[in-house]
Amino acid sequence: MHEITLTEAEAGQRFDRYLRKLLHTMPLAAIFKRLRSGDLRIDGKKADGSVRLTAGMKVQLRLPEADLAVVATAAPRRGGAAHTTMRIPSELKPRLVHKDDDVLVISKPPGLAVQPGTGRENEHLVAWLDQQRLGTRSATFAPSPAHRLDRGTSGLVAIGLTPEGLRGLTAAFRDDLVQKIYLAVVHGVPAEAKGTIDAPLLVRTDAGKKEPKVVVDAAGKAARTDYEVLQRGRKTALLRLVLHTGRTHQIRAHLAHLGHPIVGDERYGSKASHDDGFLLHAAELTFPHPRSGEPVHCIDEPPESFAAAVR
Repeated sequence: MHEITLTEAEAGQRFDRYLRKLLHTMPLAAIFKRLRSGDLRIDGKKADGSVRLTAGMKVQLRLPEADLAVVATAAPRRGGAAHTTMRIPSELKPRLVHKDDDVLVISKPPGLAVQPGTGRENEHLVAWLDQQRLGTRSATFAPSPAHRLDRGTSGLVAIGLTPEGLRGLTAAFRDDLVQKIYLAVVHGVPAEAKGTIDAPLLVRTDAGKKEPKVVVDAAGKAARTDYEVLQRGRKTALLRLVLHTGRTHQIRAHLAHLGHPIVGDERYGSKASHDDGFLLHAAELTFPHPRSGEPVHCIDEPPESFAAAVR
């Protein structure tokens, strides 16, 4: 019999979901079978998978030695292969903007992906978090981003450092309690100084790598973006953008629909590449703190390339 005393890192999870992460080599059907038979217990008693865990509970596992060996060496699991041995290039390292016990907000440079799976083995924010060893870690939890930015987008990303922090941030994004303000340099100058793009967006399943992944389509989901022209050039303009919905590629698709694609965003109609990817920057992020409920407001200046591109 193997016993684990739970900490705050496990608190709040359902027992069955905790077991799925802890016993990640065991088929799901086998986990539920052992739950029913009483081989997986809480405080010495047979437990239902829906039980919410609290710190101090003791989980008992009556399992074969091979399965217990996996538990004994368990570490926070990530998608894909291990990626903590290689270092992130200095030009892609994030900059800290805000940090407390539960929440980290960083400034992400363009070119750094938020999650694994972009074809660049180590150039993502999750790898950087693993290397920094920040926040609470257990066999079933590691600090993680609560939302995403495209790899070519720079700016603010909020990260949950504790289970409570990540749950609270994720809920805030899901419930539209987060204010997100972006800056973008676009081709051309909108005729109106201010406006709203209220157009439904549909994700294309057949899009090639250089084709729009998202298009304006009546069959899509409602999406709304407010824009304001901050600076006018002869060929480009700097826009301030406020998101009222959080659709995939929303700003990129909406600005292309407006006839003013983002400079460097070749997928959505830009005719020229840019050394810094495309010129879209998450400049402001305001959200309720997961523990106190007090607003956290973060501001991040765009890269110098934005000012140089408005001409």
